[in-house]
Amino acid sequence: MIGITIEDIEEALKFYEIDDEDYYNRCLKCVDYLTENDLVMQFYSVLSPLYSDDLTNMWKIKSITQIFNFEDLWVTNIILLLGYKLHMINMKGHLFDDEQVRLHKLRVRECLTNDIWIRKLDGIRFSQLLWGLYFIRIKIIEVGRLQYGLSGKDIKIHIFGGTKLDYDEVLDSLKKSKSYIHKYFRLDKYNYYCNSWLLSKEILKLVDEESNIAKFQSLFKISAGEECTDDILNHVYGISSVENYDVLSEETSLQRKIKDRLIKRKKFHLGCGKLKKMPVD
Repeated sequence: MIGITIEDIEEALKFYEIDDEDYYNRCLKCVDYLTENDLVMQFYSVLSPLYSDDLTNMWKIKSITQIFNFEDLWVTNIILLLGYKLHMINMKGHLFDDEQVRLHKLRVRECLTNDIWIRKLDGIRFSQLLWGLYFIRIKIIEVGRLQYGLSGKDIKIHIFGGTKLDYDEVLDSLKKSKSYIHKYFRLDKYNYYCNSWLLSKEILKLVDEESNIAKFQSLFKISAGEECTDDILNHVYGISSVENYDVLSEETSLQRKIKDRLIKRKKFHLGCGKLKKMPVD
């Protein structure tokens, strides 16, 4: 069973290279909260399915409080931290090379800290917990600019933030991906899919035809999915929600164009894409 001891917290922080006294103290405070309020069993009842069940339907959950009424929102941090032993075992079992290990630890570290250090939240969002679990459970690998998630017998392409979506880097990642997918997922026959705001038909109307986004969209056969304003607020503006679109930043031309459309109450929809064919040299 995954532990909830101070020693495990310390080892997890060390494993993910989180050397921050305030972060450590918040972990201790949360463990005390669970212990003093006799919530440890309830905590495990929440934790267990996250490490064993299919996570697909859990994306409907927006907060840990929808599962159980924990008053300390740092609980999501603790749930993710306590997966470090399983993460080590899984990476070893999949024979990860040093680079894949480095990337996996980095991505879980980002899930554990970005909401705290950048967004200044009281605990990581449930979505960040789920992303971290995908890495811990070896459902995602990273090859260059793209990440590849195991989805049944197919592969879902994920575009992580932090750097621009360079088209040449996308092509290079796709070309290299097959050998990694064979090595780590043991798959040889599959389709590539991608569901993203970056494939939105409404977004395509706002960008130049020679832009990286337009070129990326050209790789897929795309159909419209659900409304995705929250995704755009998250990825383009770095916020979860906003009551007044007038306050949105205008640091880039895309931000300005999206803001104008949102102010006019026009919606954006996810693009659900199937890769047309693999790029060749």
